Amino acid sequence: MKMVNRSNLVALLNVLFVFVLFNTPLFAQKCLSGDCYESFSICEYPSGARYVGNFKNGLINGKGTLYFSNGNKYSGDFKNQYRDGDGVLNYANGDVYKGQFRKGKLEGKGTFHYINGDIYQGDWFNNLSHGNGTYTYNDGNKYVGNFVNGKMEGDGTMYYTDGTTYVGSWKNSKKNGYGTLTKSDGRKWEGEWTDGSLTTKQEANESKKQKTKPADNQPTGEYTYLDGSRWVGGMIGSYPEGNGTCYYADGDKYVGGWKEHAPHGEGVMYYKNGRVVGAVWEYGQYVRALDAPKESVVLAENSNNVPVVSKGVKIWALVVGVAAYPHMPPLKFTDDDANRYYTFLKSPEGGALPDNQINLLIDEDATHDNILANMKSIFSNADENDVIMFYFSGHGIDGAFVPYDFDGYYNRLTHEEVKAALAESKAKHKVCIADACHSGSMWAAKGFTVAEQTALNKYYKAFENSNGGTALLMSSRGSENSLEDHGLRAGIFSYFLIKGMKGEADFNFDRIISIQEIFLYTSKKVKEYTLNQQQPTISGSFDKNMPIAVSVR
Repeated sequence: MKMVNRSNLVALLNVLFVFVLFNTPLFAQKCLSGDCYESFSICEYPSGARYVGNFKNGLINGKGTLYFSNGNKYSGDFKNQYRDGDGVLNYANGDVYKGQFRKGKLEGKGTFHYINGDIYQGDWFNNLSHGNGTYTYNDGNKYVGNFVNGKMEGDGTMYYTDGTTYVGSWKNSKKNGYGTLTKSDGRKWEGEWTDGSLTTKQEANESKKQKTKPADNQPTGEYTYLDGSRWVGGMIGSYPEGNGTCYYADGDKYVGGWKEHAPHGEGVMYYKNGRVVGAVWEYGQYVRALDAPKESVVLAENSNNVPVVSKGVKIWALVVGVAAYPHMPPLKFTDDDANRYYTFLKSPEGGALPDNQINLLIDEDATHDNILANMKSIFSNADENDVIMFYFSGHGIDGAFVPYDFDGYYNRLTHEEVKAALAESKAKHKVCIADACHSGSMWAAKGFTVAEQTALNKYYKAFENSNGGTALLMSSRGSENSLEDHGLRAGIFSYFLIKGMKGEADFNFDRIISIQEIFLYTSKKVKEYTLNQQQPTISGSFDKNMPIAVSVR
């Protein structure tokens, strides 16, 4: 197990280790075989490292094996004291790199097997994936394309396990630029993407007629939404699309064209208060009144957007991750942790949040003012039935989180500011989760399977049965540091948080993971994994049975 304090300069320590190892005077070496100057020798170094292999002109040259004092082991080619050529580097945490080296760095062609099951195969430069390569995730998803400084960037293709593919431009490991997303059922969307979201979209390979009217032989069926709203009409695969009727759970009714779970094309909205609006809609947004009235349709000059899920419990979330600090030591996995938690909230286990109910701020977007502005903007949408969630992963100092623009004094995000933003919301349920050092001082749309749909309905119903409150789940005590782990390739707290939310924390087997269950699970796992160096905390006034996730297993 290799744990790294987020306050340490890991890269600098590695450089210092190599300097000490290879710049110690030769007379300080202990030669167990040979003379440590020529030919084959076995030598030990004051640092505790041990080398077995060839020397030339007093320097390590040729084939050999170096056993590092930290448990790592390298076997392969050396040139003038450096790992240079072909070799295998076995890390103490279980990671393995096999490929080319240049002057001690991973550079050239190589394959990296991560302990969590991920595999990268391709070009390397300066210890980072750089050039063409293939990254295969342990869940089966696979990216093939270009990398820049360890990130997916340029042209690439992502193959998802559900049969979906994306072909197009990437930046900072997210879809950015022009690209096409193709579903397993043949539906395609293409256009400009920004940070993983399609911002200017058009559906490819589809006739204009099908936008408002299905083909004569188009299948029809029924589809039930999370809140009980029901669609009866055209279907493409398992998704509602075409002409039909949506019976909203609150009593409203829509008759007309439908796409992406919203009114699209010509249609009539019948509100339960008696108002009738006939209009041309575009993905749920009013475009213009119908050219000619139909039956008793009232032609409205304007109208609000029509949501798929009306009234009932909604979850609103802001997810923040900062790794590339300009004025503080960089972190390795905090941005990945935030992306994983964001993905979790978009999944059935996390509530299947639609895009308009969640936002993700990474690195330069996660400034002090932008975080607070997003909290106010997102959380102000919540009503007395709703849930708000704030997740932060990054550096922490006593009494504050550290946003991207913290300069050592100004722009700290104080815990009081976060609590005030939560308090301003009308939401019944309020959850703050932080994976940051000293965090304990804070308080001294998609179609789903039947099983997923049932679990989601149970999850949202559980909020109605909870008394709510404000729960503050922190990764560590106020005096402790939060740790990252190279083997997990994640913050230790965030790793077990998501693992527990996916079902392992369901101690009473009711498929609902409560805030109390997730705390007990993460507390036990983190303390065990860190040998009690890090102990999560929970505080606030809240119902211990308040749900935090649902198991669909």
